[in-house]
Amino acid sequence: MSMRSVVAICLVALAAPAAHAIPVRYDFTITLADVQGTFPISGPTTGSGYVVFDTSLRSLANASGQVGNKNTPLPTYDISFDWLGMHWGSASATLGNLKFNGTLLGNWSIDAVLAPNACRPAFQCVQWGTNDFTVTGSSSGFGTALLTRVGSNGVAIGNARWSAPRQVDVPEPAALAMLAAALAGLALFRRRQIRA
Repeated sequence: MSMRSVVAICLVALAAPAAHAIPVRYDFTITLADVQGTFPISGPTTGSGYVVFDTSLRSLANASGQVGNKNTPLPTYDISFDWLGMHWGSASATLGNLKFNGTLLGNWSIDAVLAPNACRPAFQCVQWGTNDFTVTGSSSGFGTALLTRVGSNGVAIGNARWSAPRQVDVPEPAALAMLAAALAGLALFRRRQIRA
C-alpha cells in the first residue's frame, strides 16, 4: 500500500464522523416579567446566554421525538447564562432535553445542574431557596425562564427570546483521537518502510 493510499484512507476516516456531528449554537435573551414570592432583584433585569450542542442527538429520540429525561443531563459542548446578578457556565448548567418534530427541533430546555433536591430526584426541578434555573425554548423563538436564589422564598419569571441556530466549529474528542491514531499509524508505516 502506498503512502498516498494510507493518507487518503486516514482523511476519509476523519471526515466520516464530522459529517454526522453538527454543533449548533442558540443564543437567547431574558427579560424579567414577574416575581412570585419574595425574590430580591439585584443586577440588570435583562439577561442573556447561549448553549452549544450536537444535532446528532436527534438519533437518540424516542418514538415521540423526545431526547433526554428529567434525571439525566444531555451532552453539551458549551453553555453560559447570566441574569439578575447570577452566572452559570459549563460546570453548573446543561442542556436539559430536546423534542424533535420529525427532523426539526421543536422544543428544548437548559437547566442548572444540582444534586437531587426536595422536588424529586431530578435536575430539571426549580426549587425555591436554591440557586437554580430552567430556560425553555421553542422553534417559534420564544420561551420562559425561571430563576431561584438561596436565601429567598420566591422565583423570578422571565420571557425568553431565542435566536435562530447557527453552526459552529467545535473540535470533537473522537475526531481528535482518530487524528492521533492516524498520525501514529503513519509514523509506524513510515518507520517500517525505512527499515525495509
